[in-house]
Formats: sequence, C-alpha cells, structure tokens
Amino acid sequence: MENKHNPPVAAEPVVLHNGIFVAGHPRSGTSLACKLLESAGVQFPSDLKADHYNRDGYFELAEAKELEKDLIRHAMTPENVVVMNRVVRLLNETNGLAGLKIVHIPSLFFYRHIAKNIRAVLIFRHPADVRGSMLRRGISSFHLDWFANNNALVAAHENIPKSIVISYETLIQGHPRIRAAFQRLGFSVDEGVIKKSYRTQSGSRIVLTEPEQRLYRLLQKLERHSLRSR
Repeated sequence: MENKHNPPVAAEPVVLHNGIFVAGHPRSGTSLACKLLESAGVQFPSDLKADHYNRDGYFELAEAKELEKDLIRHAMTPENVVVMNRVVRLLNETNGLAGLKIVHIPSLFFYRHIAKNIRAVLIFRHPADVRGSMLRRGISSFHLDWFANNNALVAAHENIPKSIVISYETLIQGHPRIRAAFQRLGFSVDEGVIKKSYRTQSGSRIVLTEPEQRLYRLLQKLERHSLRSR
C-alpha cells in the first residue's frame, strides 16, 4: 500500500552522451537527411518499415514519436521521464553514433536539456509542397501546424550552437555546399544516396498565409547562413 506521506521517487533523466538529431515537420525531408547521416555512419534505431512514400525507410521509433507529443502536452512528468530514459538508453547503447528523428520540433528542447553534446540537422520545405505531400497521403492536419512547428525550428537553431538549417529542395537538388555544412557538424556524407526520382511534390499551388510566407523566407535566410563558406 502506497504511503501518501512518502510518494514514490521519480526517476532521474538519463544523460544522453552524444546526440545527433534530425528535426523537421512531416514531409519536409527528415528521412532524406537521416539517409545522408546514415551514409556517414550514424545509426537510427527504427521500427517503422519503408513504404511507397518513404522508400528508404522512416528512420523513426514509434515510442519516441509518441513521447514527443506527450512531452509537448505535459513536459517531464514522471511517466514521460521513464519513457525518455528507455529511448536515451537505446541511443547510448547503440554501437557507434546513434541518431533520433524528431517531427514535433518543440520536443527537441527536452532532449537538449539532458544531452552532453547535442547536434541538430534542422530540415524545412516549402509549406505548400508540405501540405500537398501530406494531402496525397490523406493527412489533412498534424498535431502542430507548419507555422508553429517551424517557428520552433527557428528557436532550436538559435539555442543549439551545433545546428544547421537545410531545406528539402536544397538536398534533393544537390547544392554544392551540402557536404561542407554537414562537415561542420562532424559528418562526411555521401550525396550519392540522394535519389531525385523519390521527390513526391513540387510546385504546389496551395494558397499560403502571409505569416507562412514570411517564415519561409526567414528559414531560407537561415539556410543561406548554414551553407555559406567559412
């Protein structure tokens, strides 16, 4: 019988020793960025199989994806700490360097607090093409809309010194500075793994709001900074 005067002690968060995260809104190129990092030796524990929409796989853990939503809703509750510790232990125990894909971008900040050395590849895509790609899959909405999720991406870039911002369009087109941008995070990627034929949406005419257009222009500005020569 539980003693009301002495409730169970909550578990302490496990320290993530060396984290590399890929964060972006769904259908923004996160799996493509994971594929690039995989070519540099990063392992992404995953239990979601490839399909027609992501032919090389999703690079996602179902439990970690559900945890993202719970962290945003309730923060570091004792229950969420238990789940996060399982995810972090899996990353810590993976041979070599392990990565984690994040699609609810605000949840990245909870990992930032428990990581000794955090690096992040932050991916964005033109919002009309994101929405068009999601609708092709029959997804009319997401827990966080494109604007809210990508505002969090901007904040992540401001608060994680070892982070780069790159667009899906830049990755799929093979910009000459992609390799150098990843090298600044310590990864030598093979751009040959990018398959342009896998592109799912381009040039959608879906109408955007003015705030979405302004945020997209800001993301492009951050990307230019990540890709410039240093």
